[in-house]
Amino acid sequence: MDQKWQSFSLYKKGFFIILLALISYNVVINTHLLTHLLNQFLTVITPFIIGLAIAYLLARPVMKLSVVYEKSTVRLSQKKAHLLSVISVFLMLILAITLVMIYMTPIILSNVGDLIGNVETYYTDVFIWINSIEPDHFLSAFLPDGDEITSSELLNMIPTDGGELDVVSFINAMLTTVVINVVNVTTSLVNFGMGLIIALYLLLYKTSVLALVNRVGIIFLKPRALTFIKKYLQKSNEIFYKFISAQFLDACILGTLATLLLAVLRVEYAITFGLLLGIFNMIPFFGSIIATLITVFVTFFTGGLQQALIVFGALLALQQLDAQFINPKITGDSLGMNPLVIVTAIFMGGAYMGVVGMFMGVPVAAMLKVFLEDFLAYREKKLGIKTG
Repeated sequence: MDQKWQSFSLYKKGFFIILLALISYNVVINTHLLTHLLNQFLTVITPFIIGLAIAYLLARPVMKLSVVYEKSTVRLSQKKAHLLSVISVFLMLILAITLVMIYMTPIILSNVGDLIGNVETYYTDVFIWINSIEPDHFLSAFLPDGDEITSSELLNMIPTDGGELDVVSFINAMLTTVVINVVNVTTSLVNFGMGLIIALYLLLYKTSVLALVNRVGIIFLKPRALTFIKKYLQKSNEIFYKFISAQFLDACILGTLATLLLAVLRVEYAITFGLLLGIFNMIPFFGSIIATLITVFVTFFTGGLQQALIVFGALLALQQLDAQFINPKITGDSLGMNPLVIVTAIFMGGAYMGVVGMFMGVPVAAMLKVFLEDFLAYREKKLGIKTG
């Protein structure tokens, strides 16, 4: 009987090995199909991911507001504290979005439209400036020989794959990109709207959702593993939430100060560039530098070299003020990370996930640092190694 069972088990193992080999072969030869299916799946679940992200970011404000309602003398507020806090936070969020759409969006769209419309003017200004360069200037060595550079010669100086720049193809490509971006923006707005609805339900039924997740964890995980996961999820949550809230508050302060500063300096598109500086400031180290360079570059065309240099100096001073006084007061040394590690995390995050990755790389690195420190402490304790 044992021999028969062993023989059957052997056949069963062989069958599963062959089946696994066939599945692996089909996966390898149909990679494009799997990629397509994965992209479709990600498209379908995008609203749910957005909803989870919104619910996560609003969970703490809802919790704090719920405490306020519970302390109220009104009995209804005490009984329906969670419901009222969720509704209140969502109303504030919708109000903020509405104000941005009514007051900020038209200004930004108008500024962007002006920038695109003035590209030809800026281009003409550049080539007039190039023609004004004296023969003894060091930049003249980089220019082609001749009395005057024509627009076609200037275009041909731009390196392309074909060696020459096809203006018609370039414009067609830009128009195609604009159409694609409009479609993407529309899709993003629909996904965001659906995400808001999903987030609302997640926050309303937060207790039930967490209880369900806990039940699933109890069924499929050992108590020790479940305790381990809960412990590090809580640590990760504290690190990530503290980083997000601190960076957001710092970005709001810097964006407001930058807008006021640019308005005082009479910089064109001051509101748009102030918003840009605030948003990019959420990326440690590099974000504010990138936004500053963009602002100075456009200011050079709209206000001249002198105004661009003044703006560069003013924004540099503002960034130093933020780095030395504002940011430390808000964030402190909450991450406790080496600057080299932060820079590496930003580069790696940007390489894999773009701008979002540059922002997410720092808190993820901080979480990994906590895990690594705990693992090293555990191994040192087990091996009897004493450290400082």
